[in-house]
Amino acid sequence: MSNKIRIRKRGKTFSYSFDISKNPRRMKEKGGFATEDEAFDEGVKAYADWKSGNIGVTSEKVTLRDYLASWLENVVRPTLKRSTHKNYSSIIAARIVPYLGSIHVQELRPRDVDSWMKKIAKEGLARTTIAQAKTVLSIAMKYAVYPAELISANPVTGISIPRCAPQKIIPRVVITPEQFAAIPTDGVYYPAVKLLYHTGLRISEVLGLTWDDIDLNTGEISVARQRVYRGYFETPKTTTSTRTFYADAVLISYLRALKASQAKEEMRLGEAYQVIYEDMHDGRALVILPKKIPPPKFLVRRPLLCIRSNGTPYSHARFEAFLQRLNLNAHSFRHTHATRLIEAGAKPVDVAARLGHADATITLNLYTHDTEEMKQETAQIFERIVGK
Repeated sequence: MSNKIRIRKRGKTFSYSFDISKNPRRMKEKGGFATEDEAFDEGVKAYADWKSGNIGVTSEKVTLRDYLASWLENVVRPTLKRSTHKNYSSIIAARIVPYLGSIHVQELRPRDVDSWMKKIAKEGLARTTIAQAKTVLSIAMKYAVYPAELISANPVTGISIPRCAPQKIIPRVVITPEQFAAIPTDGVYYPAVKLLYHTGLRISEVLGLTWDDIDLNTGEISVARQRVYRGYFETPKTTTSTRTFYADAVLISYLRALKASQAKEEMRLGEAYQVIYEDMHDGRALVILPKKIPPPKFLVRRPLLCIRSNGTPYSHARFEAFLQRLNLNAHSFRHTHATRLIEAGAKPVDVAARLGHADATITLNLYTHDTEEMKQETAQIFERIVGK
């Protein structure tokens, strides 16, 4: 076991760390120990707890609120993406704990789960929202069965989602060429807007795109990472989200000019220019250093496309606020991109691959829009059939 524990000195204190997954690589780390021996001893204990499935809950009578808090901190946070941890935390805080939090885990019964889902259904929640909450609770309770061994059976298993009231359908917006042309091209956020419109990428994928991901000679774009809130890089949303596709000539021409402009600005600012790195030790954190400071070996430079003139990256929140001021959002661009491609005759399966969807059904259900042009084309097709 001792060869699994790594000790590192940070200033006047020591920290331990050990790997908890290899692909992607994730580790558990804790610092603040006065001596190397103390850090090692605590690391051995923590590693043993992790291997045995101990998540920090030892009481025979533990409330669901306390169990879920410990599960999030000791199981979800070290092993899953930060975005997943954030999503689970939000669902638990808003949908589960207010209703079931005071019940002891050992006393939670299927009837309690059934009653809970019926109650939140009556409050008007969408079926998909209830399904997400049920899934999170089920995953947590599955862990409580094994390896935590707090209960003998998962009380969520076999419980059906109740009938929900029909949800109001929010019409999706297709951005017209005139609307896009009206967006100022000299704004700081225009490069991201241009990428959204021409590629249909998710906002996190656009903000995580680097110059290394784009071949300006062939027009090939590779989606290898996304940049999430609070300044971290992650792998793309799903397996199929890691993809390669080709950009149009108009976008590539714009990107060539953008790269040249950014290089000129970096040269003008010199050592004051801010350089973006990915910390390969600290959970893929985004790190910004002045160009004059040599980076340590564990920092890998990430030359992001979407940056300010001084080299610093866009803020998610501020970019989204900018889109809102235009009465748009990132999904509007993604929806428009898919709709226009389908409208022009692109194969749904090709559009799905471009957007990073597992199959064309998702693309057709979520991101296409029955425009007037498509309605007229459908009528004309039938007219040609009956006119023969």
